[in-house]
Amino acid sequence: MRPITRYFACAAITLFLTTAVSASDLGDRLSRELAGGWGVLEVEIHSSCGGTYSDNTVGSVGVSSKAANRFSEGELVKIDKVKVKRQRVDLLLTIAVPLRRARMDGPFELYDELKCQAQLIFPVGREWVKTGDAERILTSIAENLTVFRSFDEAQESEAWNGRELEELPPDYETTLQRHAAWKAEQTNAAVRVAIDQALSDAADIADDLSDDIDYLAGFAEGAEEMSSFATTDCSSLLNASYSYHHKNAPKDRAKRWREGYDDGQELVFNVLLADRLRACTVPVPLVITP
Repeated sequence: MRPITRYFACAAITLFLTTAVSASDLGDRLSRELAGGWGVLEVEIHSSCGGTYSDNTVGSVGVSSKAANRFSEGELVKIDKVKVKRQRVDLLLTIAVPLRRARMDGPFELYDELKCQAQLIFPVGREWVKTGDAERILTSIAENLTVFRSFDEAQESEAWNGRELEELPPDYETTLQRHAAWKAEQTNAAVRVAIDQALSDAADIADDLSDDIDYLAGFAEGAEEMSSFATTDCSSLLNASYSYHHKNAPKDRAKRWREGYDDGQELVFNVLLADRLRACTVPVPLVITP
């Protein structure tokens, strides 16, 4: 390597390491100041409420985001983590009050609580990160988020918008009981249908058994092959199909042997399926009305 080239390479490495150390120190300082604390947002924020931190970029005219659920100014948040990058600082936030969303399951209206999270992205000057200028960054953050050390302090703030979790319908506990009973009945009905179908398919094969020697030899081999069918999980059994579990007969065998091989597999599959499905019925819970 030429001396001048070596010089620039060393300078670049030194600059990179210096910036990396500064960013690390800055991250430690900001984490001590912010992580684990609570805040009240001075800007609106958006979240997909789907188990990930949705990006929200702070700009001169507000926050931009593609996430679907909007939360207005004054929302109470927990500061989970601080991340420092070359030209930005990210706050990973959990919105303190979840969303309650209705959904239909059969004839029942149920409610889910959605945990909502957001990543609030603050673009900052690269020089701020290089020099570890925590004060300027904290000032920028404070323009969009008022930080408190405890939940109670944040909730007592006049800036909090007061949003609370919506109340459930007064008879919701009874609805949950009825839904649980309905689900059990639906499961048992599906099990009965699956057992009846498996037994019907097995009976159809038994009615068409042949006494051809090649057919019976193949049938025995197929039955032995399918005896290894090991599925016992009820969800898998309810969705099991012979076409997925069977193995093709060897092509060098006679046609009647191959037909017997297929029938042997299918008969044993359906007999085992019907037998194991019997253990998949569930008790139907009682509905206790007030």
